[in-house]
Amino acid sequence: MSFLGEFLPLFPHADQLELGNDAINKIVTELDRTIHDASYTYELAIEYLAENRFNANNFKSIRSELNLLYNWMWFVEGISLQDINRITLRKFIDFCNQPPTQLIAPTSYPYFVVNKETKEPEINPKWKPFVHRGDGEYIRKTTTLKAQLSLLSSFFLFLADLEYCDKNPAAVLLRRLNVNNTRVSLSEDGDKSLSTMQWQYVWQEVNRLADADPAKHERTRLLFALLYMLYPRVSEISARPGYTPLMSSFIKHRTGKWIFKIPRSKGGKSRSIPCSSALIQCLVRYRRFLGLPDLPVPNESTPLFVRHKAGTHGREAGILNAQLGIEAISGIVKDIFNVTADILQNVEPYEAEELRKFSIHSIRHTGISNAIANNEPLQTVMKNAGHSDLSTLSIYTSGEIR
Repeated sequence: MSFLGEFLPLFPHADQLELGNDAINKIVTELDRTIHDASYTYELAIEYLAENRFNANNFKSIRSELNLLYNWMWFVEGISLQDINRITLRKFIDFCNQPPTQLIAPTSYPYFVVNKETKEPEINPKWKPFVHRGDGEYIRKTTTLKAQLSLLSSFFLFLADLEYCDKNPAAVLLRRLNVNNTRVSLSEDGDKSLSTMQWQYVWQEVNRLADADPAKHERTRLLFALLYMLYPRVSEISARPGYTPLMSSFIKHRTGKWIFKIPRSKGGKSRSIPCSSALIQCLVRYRRFLGLPDLPVPNESTPLFVRHKAGTHGREAGILNAQLGIEAISGIVKDIFNVTADILQNVEPYEAEELRKFSIHSIRHTGISNAIANNEPLQTVMKNAGHSDLSTLSIYTSGEIR
């Protein structure tokens, strides 16, 4: 079977698993004529998804990986799930590492949208299986590949329990994973800190924009100040399942100093980070723009970074006073990087090109590197960064050639 250039969102949302989607059901039924057990293996995947439906994050990750695998084996290779072995699965991994450009979107879209006339879910034409938000070449991280193989390994264990197969090619590849033979990013973090020049230009541009258009960029100023001075992970300052950061995350300590409280996050640790007077000044300016008192009060429910316009779909659609999510916050940072890079282009084109490739996580690296360079105690930097081991800080202190 030749690849026609498009993948389909084969698996419905968790609350639609029993019913399925009419269009997809018809496609799978048609496939059963050429791939002898297409319908049966589709049912197996639905059953596995049903077992994981009550954990939203797990469900989405599993659905994404199964969707990739089934699309590839049906529409690219024209084979059955039973034909998947170590060699064919390696071909699948290579495909995911270098997907066709028509399968890559600049942002994520939902699998299905509701038809305004029938009120029924239908395939979203904007949806793509791969997302690449930055410029340059699409390259996956090693951790992404490991997570993919781990999720597929669990699925093959499920298939073995049902006596559909007696092999687990994903587990074999996971054990034999060699990043030297896999087209992925070799480092989870790498040297991603902004140079002194890059950060100076970025911060200068943020302040220029905030002064010129506070309605749009006073929020941007607080965001960049918080990212650089407190170096949180983006998930710690954005809305996620079960957590919305609020203005009351800023707490006045009994000593009179302000701290920023981050509840349990990566690694299961909560932490309180001291705030500088410069950060509090940015907070005051943003709150004044919002028409709020200068400083937060206990139990204040105002979101930390509110929307400028109501959302049109998804989480809290139609609500204006809602906290920004990870994608929105990352998008703000990326826009500033690109605008600043345009300015830098005529001064230092190399610095400009490099800046375009950085992500929001780069500001965390920059803030930590700056704290270490300013001789802040490593134990303090480690605690504020949410790390559990001093050795983790080595990525911020080694290999500096700037």
